[in-house]
Amino acid sequence: MEKKKVLLAIAIALIFALFVGYGIEVFHDAPKMNDYCPENVYEIDNEEECINSGARWQSHDNNEAKPVVKGNCQNKQECYTNYELIFAGHDKIVFIVSIIVGILAIVTGIILKKDAVSVGILSGGILLILYGTLRYWRHANETLKFVLLGIVLALLIWISYKKLK
Repeated sequence: MEKKKVLLAIAIALIFALFVGYGIEVFHDAPKMNDYCPENVYEIDNEEECINSGARWQSHDNNEAKPVVKGNCQNKQECYTNYELIFAGHDKIVFIVSIIVGILAIVTGIILKKDAVSVGILSGGILLILYGTLRYWRHANETLKFVLLGIVLALLIWISYKKLK
């Protein structure tokens, strides 16, 4: 492929992956930490107000003669746990959509006849599968990770035989 086609293929691959990734976020908003763990608790500087706000007070053992603050207010662990559960669900949706659209893009890339476009779409599909897998990787168990890697490896070998003749 000549230089222009290579650059066009790279541009199509990157923009395609970004377009789909951004589209997922547009139609399925990622949860926001502030919705589960409010930031304003860190501004509270006395224990009573902190506890009344539903947060927890972390005392400091300060050996100075006149400590300015004797502790700080922090969110309870449950807010972080709840946020992680909701975020894992969002990452799962990103993963599923990325895998489906990525596989469709790979198949489309193999079917198309124009070199730059087909290579760009095919590469974009691979990037999309990689993106979705990386987003979900920390939430997946070891068996699922092994199966995913096996499927992607088989898919890449199949593409190599079909596309590279």
